[in-house]
Amino acid sequence: MIPIFSSLNMMQRALQVTQSAIQTTGHNISNANTDGFSRQRVNLTTWLPYPGTGINAARGAGQIGTGVNDEAVVRIRDQFVDLQVRDNGNQNGYWSALSDAYSQMEDIMNEPTDSGLSTGLDGFWQSLQDLASNSGTSGTGTVVLQKGAAVADTFNYLAVSLGKVQDNLNQQITENVGLINNYADQINALNQQINKQEANGFLANDLYDERDLLTDKLAQLANIKVSKVKSDGNPSPLAEGRYTIELADANGNTLGTLVNGETLTDSTLNASITNADSSQPHVTVALDGDAVDGFAGKLQGLIDAYTKDYPSVLQSLDNMASKLADAFNAVYEQTAGYDSGKGTFFLGTNDGTETGAFTAKTIHVNEALSGTDITAANAGQPSGDNSGAQALADVIATNTYTIDPDGESVTLKSYLQSLVGQIGVNAQSANQFTSNTQTMLDAAQNRRSSISGVSLDEELTNLIQFQHSYGAAAKVVTTLDTLLDTLINKMGG
Repeated sequence: MIPIFSSLNMMQRALQVTQSAIQTTGHNISNANTDGFSRQRVNLTTWLPYPGTGINAARGAGQIGTGVNDEAVVRIRDQFVDLQVRDNGNQNGYWSALSDAYSQMEDIMNEPTDSGLSTGLDGFWQSLQDLASNSGTSGTGTVVLQKGAAVADTFNYLAVSLGKVQDNLNQQITENVGLINNYADQINALNQQINKQEANGFLANDLYDERDLLTDKLAQLANIKVSKVKSDGNPSPLAEGRYTIELADANGNTLGTLVNGETLTDSTLNASITNADSSQPHVTVALDGDAVDGFAGKLQGLIDAYTKDYPSVLQSLDNMASKLADAFNAVYEQTAGYDSGKGTFFLGTNDGTETGAFTAKTIHVNEALSGTDITAANAGQPSGDNSGAQALADVIATNTYTIDPDGESVTLKSYLQSLVGQIGVNAQSANQFTSNTQTMLDAAQNRRSSISGVSLDEELTNLIQFQHSYGAAAKVVTTLDTLLDTLINKMGG
């Protein structure tokens, strides 16, 4: 027979366990809107029955239950869903970086619009056509100068604006490397705190959530692999341990250890940028001095845009500006009949004399020229012969050139259309991949939310259930108190 005081102990545990469940429910409700929080639950098990097993165990009708035990407070989490969120977040980070870079590129190129380079070339060509029709009018020569300057200014604007975005990408690379190091430092610090708590048998649920939130953010910046290391001391079998986080390439091959759960240390990532002012900038990323590459994520997207996409477009604009200037100057010098000071239409630097080294950033119209000089482009030609001006117009509209070293011979307009078209295709592709990966990321996050998120309706239902359980346990205590009163005060009299 179980002593009545054992029954009191059983109900004391019932009250304590129910109070723990109510406390956990309140914790869930309080953090319903906390980013990264996973709902928690009290794992309940039965207490050891009476009597126990053994030769000397008391005999009776059978074992009698002795109440409830709160085994542990655990968080509800699915590691497979976590892996999906991080993988999709990593891909989305890469394509989002490229999509944003191409969006800015399209905004700058501004094609097709009335202020784009294509419209500028059309206006320049039309002014030369007008010059051919009215070769003796100085006003038409002035318009040619203005339209030519507008083309040069547009080249300058495109080069400078794209260069500014590229400089911003440079800065973002540095900032994101700093973010990775910051996340690694915080995760390592959490590893140390978790190790201390788990060593004493506790489950650090809130610290687990904080660490996983940082790990999710880290995964968006670079591809990572996460493994677990058992904590020191006597951790609970339910303890999650310390994280070891390795950088990995797109195929999952390990590149280096960023956070070491064994040693409770973290490494430092550095980005070294060389040839920043050239057409071939290079970024070297090193983990504690060892070069790493191909780690995907937002950082890789920024690096690809900075070292490949923007330099390619800038080089194409330089090639186009150089070909326009060289071809136009060659025809103009043959027809102008002036000395070298006025026999050059486009210049490549700001000193007013040099024609070489044409780039989109430096090309400009010779300031020594006037409208009258331009009308002399047909000097020496028979009256009514507009072949000089027409030859200049043909440079823009009909003559073909090999603008890219390995490209086909095309007109300037065709080359520009091809360049703008390729930018559009790349931008559309990046946008589509961004949309697709965002859809997959949202789906994974929704799955996680359905598993780990806090439902206020569910928590309130649990609260009512625990409230009734607490009241029922208290009622049993009241009944036992009555029995004790009868036993002590009302017997034997």
